[in-house]
Amino acid sequence: MEIIKLVIVFAVMIALIVMKQPLAIAAPVAAVACWLMYRVPFMTGVNAIVHDLTAMSTLQLILMMYLITFMQSMIKARGGIDRSQKALTRLFHNNWVTCTVAPFIIGLLPAAPAVFISGDVISEAVGDRLTNEEKATAASFFRHVSEAFMPTYAAILTALALTGVSAGGFVLGMLPLMIILVLIGCFYLYRGKVPVRAEGDPSTDKGRDFKDFVGGIWPILVAIVLIVGFNMNVALTVMIVIVAYFFFGKFTFDEVKPYFVSSLQPKVILNTLAVYTFKAILTSTNVISALPGFFEKLPIPTFLIFVLICFFGSIVAGSLTMTTTMVPVAFAAIPNSGLPLLCLLMCSVYAAMQVSPTHVCLTLSCEHFNVSLGALIKRTIPIVVTFLIVAVVYYLGFSAIMA
Repeated sequence: MEIIKLVIVFAVMIALIVMKQPLAIAAPVAAVACWLMYRVPFMTGVNAIVHDLTAMSTLQLILMMYLITFMQSMIKARGGIDRSQKALTRLFHNNWVTCTVAPFIIGLLPAAPAVFISGDVISEAVGDRLTNEEKATAASFFRHVSEAFMPTYAAILTALALTGVSAGGFVLGMLPLMIILVLIGCFYLYRGKVPVRAEGDPSTDKGRDFKDFVGGIWPILVAIVLIVGFNMNVALTVMIVIVAYFFFGKFTFDEVKPYFVSSLQPKVILNTLAVYTFKAILTSTNVISALPGFFEKLPIPTFLIFVLICFFGSIVAGSLTMTTTMVPVAFAAIPNSGLPLLCLLMCSVYAAMQVSPTHVCLTLSCEHFNVSLGALIKRTIPIVVTFLIVAVVYYLGFSAIMA
């Protein structure tokens, strides 16, 4: 019964999105439906919403949206994104590489608004070959590839700590899957629409083109190095980079003055708070505890049960929650499973987050391209389903080799 309620709650949200209602309406209505169906005590629900909306992580996210949008405006003003995109295209003379490598690098910036910059790169590279829905999906999808295997994200660090698997071993184990993941994304999003071979002549001076690529987006690259390499606070780092770019880019105050207002995007912030409201009520229901009992009744192998629990649980409660609660249980239930099982479970968690209505990055990508969340999720589902099938086959082969 609890699972049926969950399906109804998500159906309410999806129905509103299909009816062209903005997420700022769809998410709160779904939250109210969830509140009523699960009979969450009034003050419990209120406290959950207040806690999530006023949490430091939420406030930092809004600040990062503002700062990264500000930095993005400055980079655009100096033609940095266009310069880097064209340099990367000349270097490889391959549109697919440009549309995957650049978003991947930008995705190393551990901040949701990085999807804005990823979207700009893809827009510059593909022009009108893709619709806005396809651009939004590509920007979100390729920007998140790094989150599936880089040991710089909370869910992966937690999984490694809980299982004892080394970071190096995990990255190597995931590498073949990540290559396949990118190819699957290209197949669904670029095949037949974006030619592999780029127009124009290939690079005649790779050193100069590499310099142009780095020079166009050096503020982003510096931020990534400081955040990932030195564990600096994201918001503080972006502030420092903006100040440095102001002087190195020879900006004037009058030039950047409009950005102080334009970087504040009320619609994006409102949608983000709406998603957090929905997530707060959903989490307060403790519906995640009902998932194991539901899937255990299915006549499927044990490893597949945990794949499904991690997938649907991550859609509901997020990747970190499922990693913390389910990975240790899965390792206890399937002894000596080791690296192959961890790779499979993290693939499941990653895939779920690419289609979760509670994933803020998806909302930001939709707002950037002015498309509906439902359209983005619809285009992403075939990609993640194909990837999960490949991941299961990989797990079976990997396990056989390890045995």
